[in-house]
Amino acid sequence: MIKEQPNYYAIIPANVRYDETLSPFEKLMYGEITCLTAKDGKCWASNNYFSNLYKKDLSTIRRSITALVTKGYLKRVVNKNVVTNRVESRYLFINM
Repeated sequence: MIKEQPNYYAIIPANVRYDETLSPFEKLMYGEITCLTAKDGKCWASNNYFSNLYKKDLSTIRRSITALVTKGYLKRVVNKNVVTNRVESRYLFINM
């Protein structure tokens, strides 16, 4: 498994910072995802990673990521096993 190596700073652009429909935690999640975005543009961190980092329920993490995807700030790509239909990997990409 690839270990995440966060950057020392987060980037939260003005359109995300001033979006009144996002909660402060959703804005923080966006910034954390920018820290964890690798050189290839993918964020490999799992919901469990974020849950442990911020001491939040998995449902809170899922809702926050879904809100950012729905608003178009993130793109989520899920790869499933064709036989079992189970999720094998999930990547998050920053939409700029």
